[in-house]
Amino acid sequence: MRYAFAMNTADLLHAIEQLSARNRAEPDADIERQLVDLRVQAFNNTEWPTNTLPWPPTYNDPFTAADTVNTGGIPEITRGQLNANVLAAGVLAHGALLVRNLVPAERLEQLRNDIEQTVNKRNQRVAGEVIAKDDPYYCPSEFLNANYKLGVGRKFIADTGGVWAADSPRGLFDVMELYRELHLKNILAEYFGEAPCVSVKKWVLRRVDPIAGEADWHQDGAFMGKDVRSMNLWIALSDCGGDSINPGIDIVPKHFDDIVQTGTDGARFDWTVGPGYVDKHFTDTPWVRPAFKAGDALFFDHMNLHRTAWAPHITGRRYAIECWFFAASVNAENQIPMVF
Repeated sequence: MRYAFAMNTADLLHAIEQLSARNRAEPDADIERQLVDLRVQAFNNTEWPTNTLPWPPTYNDPFTAADTVNTGGIPEITRGQLNANVLAAGVLAHGALLVRNLVPAERLEQLRNDIEQTVNKRNQRVAGEVIAKDDPYYCPSEFLNANYKLGVGRKFIADTGGVWAADSPRGLFDVMELYRELHLKNILAEYFGEAPCVSVKKWVLRRVDPIAGEADWHQDGAFMGKDVRSMNLWIALSDCGGDSINPGIDIVPKHFDDIVQTGTDGARFDWTVGPGYVDKHFTDTPWVRPAFKAGDALFFDHMNLHRTAWAPHITGRRYAIECWFFAASVNAENQIPMVF
């Protein structure tokens, strides 16, 4: 039975909890579709209190040069070491935090399969092939389509080899289960000092083929807004980066307080940063291309300067999940928040 959206916040949150438990026991495509809509509706029905805690959060930096020597300045830890203080220290003092083996090995094949199925089903539908309207891997929400101006968002993501997690009810549920097992909600709540949320437009399942040439750099704060409170979790589900043939991510290993100059030094767009600008202005913290094993992950915020990696030897395919989390009261409204 579908839940009516006249439910109050407590009922919506209870429905999410109960339906998630049922789906955990026995996956059901109808439940998974309902959960997408309920998460959006629950966020909208909640009055999020203003966060009056000091920002950015205070932290103790445990990292030494030895912790960053293998990654060109980015500290790296293992899954068991992840907590709010370490997360804050990595991102706010060093620009990013690399977590080895964040995704348990037994989860990798399931998540890669989710992405493969999702991208293939999306491509089949775009090509005019008939797939079931209630397919668990690709079923864009009628509620979102009817109530939000989605613009060219889906096409932009598709052009870069991705699909919104919200368009893949099965994929979204499986990734949410991973986050639950990692206790990520509690870690982010401590970091933000309030409840975290996710979003429709900034949660992407990616199957990325090599790009055509050197990419521009960008800070997501240039279009999401500088004053949001965010944390991006970029999970590699394939070996990539470093000297791999699979495209990874390039990153400037420092934290930025402001948006750097855009639209110059060969930049293709007015909101991106030209490669020449980065090469000229960050010689003290030269960009790096971390090497990832499948299951490794990178945390960074909306001020981070990064790009998709390119080189002539990069000829393979990368599977990845990218999810931006926001403090609920200081979120990127234009990205369509959802409860976490």
